[in-house]
Amino acid sequence: MRTLITCLSASAVLFTHAQFDVNKMMQQRMGGAKIEDDNSPFVPNEFIGSFRMEMHSFDGTTERKNSPTNMRYWSTEDMTMNKMEMPEREGQDMRMMTDLKGKWQYTLMTDKNGKKTAMKSKKKKVTLSEEKDAKEPEITVTNETKTIEGHVCTKTIVKSEDGTWTGWVAKDIKAPFGDMARSVGQRGNDRMMKSYRGMQGFPLEFEWVDAKGADRIVCYMKELKVGPVDAGVFSLDGYEVTEMPSFGQ
Repeated sequence: MRTLITCLSASAVLFTHAQFDVNKMMQQRMGGAKIEDDNSPFVPNEFIGSFRMEMHSFDGTTERKNSPTNMRYWSTEDMTMNKMEMPEREGQDMRMMTDLKGKWQYTLMTDKNGKKTAMKSKKKKVTLSEEKDAKEPEITVTNETKTIEGHVCTKTIVKSEDGTWTGWVAKDIKAPFGDMARSVGQRGNDRMMKSYRGMQGFPLEFEWVDAKGADRIVCYMKELKVGPVDAGVFSLDGYEVTEMPSFGQ
């Protein structure tokens, strides 16, 4: 799950701070990263549908001030859209959209007065440095099950050097995490992504606790819909679109 959060952070940094040296910022945020235009072949998304991910963050047992936050996600074969909802941004709307076929990324913003603006730029590929000495995560699929959102889920535990992830996985739904990584063009250092793909399902509830036990994230998938998404979700109607130049690499 740390990889997923890193992907979303990378996307936010890439678009909302476009006027700065993106490579430098990404290296600082992600411990070394190369960014370039994504010219890789088109790969369709595996998850088609939508959901809301409710994220609670804790310092130990105390929930943080601005928790919970929500991320809404929509996906077709060639488009993804995610929207972060944070208490401090009430009245504002910010969304990030990726056109996987056209190789474009957009930040869509609506201010408190209803003005809509969009930044459009070439889709980027992010290459992270490999952690050569890192151990492979240990995955344990238990016999415990419970029903969430109408889906039978199996308790699964992933232990790594960073911490422990415990999730309830619905095996009948394709996980969207690999799709999310492709949306921001992530490559390299993808051990955790491989672990999630190896689960063969979508975790509808999960908890992440870091190795020191200081940081904890608990997430719940809500309003889950599997199947075709209304094309209007990805419409640019009403937005003032500005194309950002491709950054020198």
